[in-house]
Amino acid sequence: MLAVPLLAAGCFMPTKQPDAAMVKPAPADRVFALPDQGASTGNVVVTRDIGAVGSKCAIGVMVDEQMAAHLNTAESVTFALKPGRHLLTVTGIDGPGLCSFNATKSALARRRSTEIFVDADTTRKYRLSFPAVESPPVIEPAF
Repeated sequence: MLAVPLLAAGCFMPTKQPDAAMVKPAPADRVFALPDQGASTGNVVVTRDIGAVGSKCAIGVMVDEQMAAHLNTAESVTFALKPGRHLLTVTGIDGPGLCSFNATKSALARRRSTEIFVDADTTRKYRLSFPAVESPPVIEPAF
């Protein structure tokens, strides 16, 4: 009887950054082509946290308002982007079962964006996390 509340409490914990050994690249069928970025680019790596919040549903990552990838937990994607200002957005996407609620108007209202700046020949890392159950997903710098 005591285990049930402990298990339930575990479902409401915020997500956490995975160990590097746990992270795998997103499959190619869930990474989408972006417009040509030119010859001089910098890399932007986005890694999705692990944890129970939303863990069964893929999350969309947009670059400059264009869908760029769908990430599951402990997955990472690298974008080669031209130097300058870009907008990273995290959003719910349509999926099977309960994940279909991600495409509703309320889910779209939970989109969150962050402005990033890319320098040529550099790599910047970001993590996609859920700070709390009721909070929208967040993209923040990772180290």
